[in-house]
Amino acid sequence: MNNETFDLKGMKILIVDDTPPNIDVLRKTLEPEQYEIAIALSGEAALKVAPKFLPDLVLLDIRMPGIDGYETCRKLKENESTGKAPVIFISANNDTKDILKGFRVGGVDYITKPFQAEEVLARVRTHLQLQLLIKEHEAARAKMKQTAMELLTKNNRSQEAMQQLKSAQKKLVQSEKLAGIGRLAEGMCHEILNPLNVIFGITQAMEMERSEDEDILKDLASITEEIKRIETITNKLIDFSAKGEIQLESVNINDVIQKVMENLKNEGQLDKVEVNQDLAPDLPNSLLDPGLMEQVFINLASNAKHAMDAYGTLTVSTEFLAKENNAKSADSTISPIPNDGGLLRVKFSDTGKGIPKEHMGKIFDPFFSTDPDMTGLGLSVSYSVVEKHGGTITADSNGEKGATFIIDLPVVHRNSGA
Repeated sequence: MNNETFDLKGMKILIVDDTPPNIDVLRKTLEPEQYEIAIALSGEAALKVAPKFLPDLVLLDIRMPGIDGYETCRKLKENESTGKAPVIFISANNDTKDILKGFRVGGVDYITKPFQAEEVLARVRTHLQLQLLIKEHEAARAKMKQTAMELLTKNNRSQEAMQQLKSAQKKLVQSEKLAGIGRLAEGMCHEILNPLNVIFGITQAMEMERSEDEDILKDLASITEEIKRIETITNKLIDFSAKGEIQLESVNINDVIQKVMENLKNEGQLDKVEVNQDLAPDLPNSLLDPGLMEQVFINLASNAKHAMDAYGTLTVSTEFLAKENNAKSADSTISPIPNDGGLLRVKFSDTGKGIPKEHMGKIFDPFFSTDPDMTGLGLSVSYSVVEKHGGTITADSNGEKGATFIIDLPVVHRNSGA
């Protein structure tokens, strides 16, 4: 992400510190960036200044007379007018417990004294950029809501128009979320992976040096496991943010499904899961990106396995829906690929614990997962891939047992101009 794409001039920063020399250093560091700066010499003063100043970011010392930085942060977060401003703690104490406490009360970052000017500037820029993205997201949602309400008013006599509006609104919200995550991922993932590789190298070196210390080796193994988890998340984010065009080939979707299920079976990823394939014969070929669709089916199979705690039945089915039977199944007005006449429908049904009703509207959101071991990106990636094919993906569950994911893809042939 290029800093030049963000205009940060005039953004407001509140510096809270009881030591004037520290304030002077921070002020001189930040002033060349043309930020608007306000000063508070105590936590009590900050709570009075912040609601009037409305900072975009707060630099907050921890050790101060009166209420400390932790309590100040907590009260700022409780105030509706200041609660959204990110708080970066600045302290000479680098104890892990203190750092974690700062995050628990609402801080987003932590800088230790004595600090380097470059580090302060870099962290401030990053969080101000995130603030701009959040505001842009909120403005887009507000505009979308206003537009939706205007359309709803104009079409309040038509039930069909209302249904189309709800569908379009849902798609716009989801696309906005995916685009926002993609923009963040594009610039940040590589920055995360670079220091992560350094940490991994040091960990390996320590494993060799302390090969006889079982306690140390156990801790290093835990670190290595978490590093791999971070790598998995960031690599998925990089894939998720890729903006390349889909590579269309004329394929039979049954062949793609059978290949995926066979590979998963051979790799042992569906052990203890009974897999039933009810694939309709004589399905027409269609222009698809087989690699991307394989990833979608892998994600859905993996999701089903976790929902069943490894035991259960997964049923994969396909069918062809003739054009006259699927007029409302896909929104052709937003599809980038023309529909030649009909839909390919794919269903992944499991006998797992189901999806609670309150989660149904969130399952395609990036990072949403009720399982701490899952990244929460599989369904988001699947949604993006299906959308690029001009299709739709939905979920159905009674909230108690079992869930079904339904993919509808337009049948497209080479002579359609795709």
